[in-house]
Amino acid sequence: MGPDKIDHLTIAELQEQLRLANAENQMLVEKNHEANAYIREKVDQLLKVIGTIPLQPDELDDDTLIHLDPIGIISNTFIQILEHLRQTNLDLETAKKDIQAIFESVGEAIQVLNARGEIIAYNKKMTGLFVIQEQDVIGRTCREAVCADETNEEDCLFRMVLERRKSVRVRSWVCRNRYYEIIGTPVFDKQGILQRVVILYMDTTRRRRSEMALLESEDRFRDLFENATDMLQSIDPQGRILVVNKAWRETLGYTEEEVTGRRILDLLHPDEVDRCRKSFENILRDGREFTCQTVFISKSGQEISVEGKVNCRFVDGKPMALRSVFRNITEKLKMEEELRRAQKLESVGLLAGGIAHDFNNLLTGILGNILLAQLQAPEGDLAKLLKNTENAAHRAQELTRQLLTFSKGGAPVKETASVVDIINEVAPFTLSGSNTNWSLEVEGEISPVDVDSGQISQVLENLIINSDQAMPDGGTIHINISNYIQDEHLPELLTGGKYVKIAIKDQGVGIAREYLPRIFDPYFTTKKRGSGLGLATAYSIIRNHNGLITVDSEPGRGTTMEIYLPVSTGKLERKKTVTPEAIKGSGRILLMDDDEVVRQVGVQMLNLLGYDVVESCDGEDALQKYEAALGDASRFDAVILDLTIPGKMGGKETIARLQAIDPQVKAIVSSGYSNDPIMAEFTSYGFSGVVPKPYSLEKLGSTVHSLLFNTDNR
Repeated sequence: MGPDKIDHLTIAELQEQLRLANAENQMLVEKNHEANAYIREKVDQLLKVIGTIPLQPDELDDDTLIHLDPIGIISNTFIQILEHLRQTNLDLETAKKDIQAIFESVGEAIQVLNARGEIIAYNKKMTGLFVIQEQDVIGRTCREAVCADETNEEDCLFRMVLERRKSVRVRSWVCRNRYYEIIGTPVFDKQGILQRVVILYMDTTRRRRSEMALLESEDRFRDLFENATDMLQSIDPQGRILVVNKAWRETLGYTEEEVTGRRILDLLHPDEVDRCRKSFENILRDGREFTCQTVFISKSGQEISVEGKVNCRFVDGKPMALRSVFRNITEKLKMEEELRRAQKLESVGLLAGGIAHDFNNLLTGILGNILLAQLQAPEGDLAKLLKNTENAAHRAQELTRQLLTFSKGGAPVKETASVVDIINEVAPFTLSGSNTNWSLEVEGEISPVDVDSGQISQVLENLIINSDQAMPDGGTIHINISNYIQDEHLPELLTGGKYVKIAIKDQGVGIAREYLPRIFDPYFTTKKRGSGLGLATAYSIIRNHNGLITVDSEPGRGTTMEIYLPVSTGKLERKKTVTPEAIKGSGRILLMDDDEVVRQVGVQMLNLLGYDVVESCDGEDALQKYEAALGDASRFDAVILDLTIPGKMGGKETIARLQAIDPQVKAIVSSGYSNDPIMAEFTSYGFSGVVPKPYSLEKLGSTVHSLLFNTDNR
């Protein structure tokens, strides 16, 4: 509307126009407010996107907001955001490549599973262990692609991670014949929901096999150590026991717990401690291996002799352990002592046998002449003197009998007998008049033995006399007889089999330890009166019976002697006691002996018994006389041959020559070596009888008569 028209408007019209203008103005104001509110809302949204707190009305009025150019701000902000996103994407790509490089370069196999156990990623190491390169495993479950159902469901690592919701380590997992240590690690989002499970596979096959090989090696060496027959021990530098093997423990009777940590010197014999301590100090100082022989004391108190080597293990120049290999030589030393004693007895026997042989020849003359004199002497003082002389000669004969026990090759004349009967005869006779009592304990029915009853009686008599003399104030000798079966236990010097064991125990003064190894030596004695032949004789007799005699003694606690005799396979026959008497006869006898006195006594005794006798001094002379008498009526009914003639033909060779001349020859062997094997086994050498020297009239008469007049003899 132009100005000229305004002048013509009415007031009503003007008011209407003013109202319309105000309404339009009000509408514009409201639109402005709405526009400002919209702009402010979008600016706040933008600020919120970029991480800024929304603007408050008092911080920025509407006019300022319009003049800020919000569209430009938004545009610039989005440009910055897009640049930031681009840079972030570049960084993420770089990080992804870095992670992928690490993922691929890890020396162990790794795979990533989703929450369903499906494989979503794996590295190259997995390809070498589980995944065939051409095979597509993405999307397949771990059990299908890797385990191949070799693992039980309850042992599944993925399952364990799901249940425990934390990392799980399995140190020994076997798959496809290889060993692994595996670790499963869960990955959760911000809400704690499982997104991934990362599984690491560490191949431990080589290490595991090395460990198994090491364990097998340790087992082998442990088995070798534990089951070695020698005694093995290891001790620390302070002398405390670290370890010992089974042979060591069994030999000394200890358990491993009882000896571990104990001082080795505490287990040695007191006499060995100082010497062994010095040896240990030397090897700890210079490290030089040494050989030693020492004595342990077992748990039961037994002395165990050992020999072996000791060396030292050093680490960085410091001694760590002393290692010893010992061998139990207790029985070896006993056997060596037994051999030494046997050799000594053999040496003594060479001398004793010769002396006894000559002495028996002398006794033959002495006793024979005494006997002949007794037959002619009237009753009275002369007869008593002759009887006393005879008794003295018999005591001398007993001495020669002991000497002959040592004779080389001597053998007992055995018969099946009962040791119970022998002891019942010997013990009361030996202790007659003594203030010592004796008791006999018999365990069950005792087996018979094959023995020379006279020699065994001599052994028992010697042992009982020793026990009696060990108890000057009296006491009791306990004798125990039992059957014994030799096994792997003591006494070791016996061969396997059945034996009769005789134990003679006294309550005497005992024997000092240093004397025990020598008590069986000839002529060794601690008594003021004694020949030193008693125990030596006993030892030799028992040895010749294939038995064993042992001693156990301690000063103040008495002595126990044990005898082991092999059981007989024969049957025991009870013999009737027969009073000996000189049996007379008739016939022609050839007597061969190199000793003139023996021949003279033999001739007189045989004449007294009713026989005609021709003398001969050696084998050659006997052969000539026997052969000369074969062709006429003066032939000999029997010959008596001396076994040993120094420098000339003796009885053994003579009987062989006589049998060649006359197979029906009847021969009796005679010798001062009463323990000679030929005397014991005379029939094996062609003889029909045996008469030991010195001659007994009863023995000579009965032997000749039995030979000539019994049809059982040739």
